[in-house]
Amino acid sequence: MIDIKGIEKSFKTNEVLKGVDLNIEGGMIQTLLGANGAGKTTLINIVSGLMRSNAGEVKIDGEIITVESYKHRSKVGYVFEEPVYVEKFSAREQLEFLGKMFKIEKTTLKQRIDELLEFFELPTDNKKYIESYSKGMKSKVSLAMALLHNPKYLILDEPFDGIDFVSVQNISKLLHKMANNGVAVLITSHQYDVIADLGMKFALLKDGKILFNKTFEELKEMASDFNREQNPVKAYLEHLMTTEEKKGLSWI
Repeated sequence: MIDIKGIEKSFKTNEVLKGVDLNIEGGMIQTLLGANGAGKTTLINIVSGLMRSNAGEVKIDGEIITVESYKHRSKVGYVFEEPVYVEKFSAREQLEFLGKMFKIEKTTLKQRIDELLEFFELPTDNKKYIESYSKGMKSKVSLAMALLHNPKYLILDEPFDGIDFVSVQNISKLLHKMANNGVAVLITSHQYDVIADLGMKFALLKDGKILFNKTFEELKEMASDFNREQNPVKAYLEHLMTTEEKKGLSWI
């Protein structure tokens, strides 16, 4: 289980997180929604052990996670907002390099890499470096890296950036299969449409705190006042995530 309790984080006078509590159990796909700048990436970096919090703690399987923690890393797959890979590697070379770090047996590693490259429709040869890949292809490399060592937990920060609709649907099905096998998934997004069919619970981060954490059925009930809309849940979340009314363009 990922247990997040009372996480606070400030940057000088800017309070980004003001006491965040969240639990993600095995077999659960927990989505974390929030507008740009709400603090989702800050929270992910703290949960991943990349950043110190000012208060609170994160535990993964009972281990308190800090920037000095390493034991938990072998059972967690990460996709960060800023991808971590060697741009002068091909996708295959990057996965081979990562597989050696995880000490995955050679035959097993080759099979996994072949399957990941096919699933994500990535180049199977070493003719092109990652630096020449499209934005969506780079996101797929990050996801392949997160899955390579068959992790018990997935922590995914905006993992579908630039990925086409059909691929998103296929990846979503894969994540559901993993959850059915007991994997715990924490995934962030500022776009409800992208993860509407993916999450089992939807948390909204606003003003530094979790405003709610609900199932889709509970969200539909909360959004009942928006039943005049074609998609009342989407309208309700847009209403909550908007801090002020946006002005239009004078020429449109």
